[in-house]
Amino acid sequence: MSDGREIRESWAEYLRRMTDRPGWSVAKLARESKIHRATIFKWMSGKGGANMASVQAIADALGDDAANALRAASNSGAIEDDFDEDLRIIIRRLKSPDASEEEKTAIRATLRYLADLAEKTDRNEPGSTAD
Repeated sequence: MSDGREIRESWAEYLRRMTDRPGWSVAKLARESKIHRATIFKWMSGKGGANMASVQAIADALGDDAANALRAASNSGAIEDDFDEDLRIIIRRLKSPDASEEEKTAIRATLRYLADLAEKTDRNEPGSTAD
């Protein structure tokens, strides 16, 4: 169960917390995510935004749920608008104080389900390297 910290932390705070864990560093995150260290340092200083692919690459590299990374990036406005209006509406709803925790939990569960479904579909496409 979450203590609520991840819901309010910024993208910079998220990156700092995740790279402060034992065995992690910005250099390791850069290697694992294939995102330049300078870019990660820029984000950690609160400058610049990440696109959805970068947020996903960071989450994958860290072994974290992409919803956590997305939440942190969206909390601070660090996500560049490279996605459609439906996703912007969902993010606004997740950030809204008017939305209940039950609604937010349902949205996150649905997003996780759709992400898992898409990942399974990607693995089963011809030419996929996954088993």
